[in-house]
Amino acid sequence: MISSSLLLLLQLLSPVLLSEAASHGCRLPEMRKKLDVERLSNTSWYTGLQTNDITASAITCVRFSNFTSTTSGFRVILTEHGDRFVQFENYFNYVKDGIYRISKPDKELDHAEYVRELNGPDEKTVLRIDHVIADENQVFLTDYKNYIAGFICPPDPTFDDEHRFVWGFFPSPNPTLSQIAAFMNVLHDAGISTHFHSSTCSETNWSQSLQIPK
Repeated sequence: MISSSLLLLLQLLSPVLLSEAASHGCRLPEMRKKLDVERLSNTSWYTGLQTNDITASAITCVRFSNFTSTTSGFRVILTEHGDRFVQFENYFNYVKDGIYRISKPDKELDHAEYVRELNGPDEKTVLRIDHVIADENQVFLTDYKNYIAGFICPPDPTFDDEHRFVWGFFPSPNPTLSQIAAFMNVLHDAGISTHFHSSTCSETNWSQSLQIPK
């Protein structure tokens, strides 16, 4: 079931959150520094809130874990859940001003895994997901305690809501109201407003050993 904290928040926010997409376009928060990956090295983070973007029907929960620093940025293990679990080892390269991009070899591997494992999206849908997630600039904001806010914008200034990514990651599949409030506050400070729905991470038994297809 959806956690009570997420359900309450969505009920409270639904009448007041207005998307700024139409008037301001998709934009990334301004950042001037890299993530302190060492502070994330022994942590796991789960999506709690996500936009209704092009991945929403295929990927309903994501876990970040096993963060390690690299010479060009950082490495992280992504465990995604849609029709089934899929696991990726992604390398994010630092560009500038807090912006990261997925390394090119990872883009090709991710595409193959999506086609083989997700069982739901057709080739066209996978290509659309690839285009936005793998090719675009990504920004992460975090206080290393309550939330990681992830942002992706497409390169084309002409976009719709499903091409605008704002995801909230929390240190538990069932985030507290204070953790959700911290996430919402950082969005407010960045001047970003959008509609959210809850992920399915709170419905997954993460304590069991997951059998990830190889």
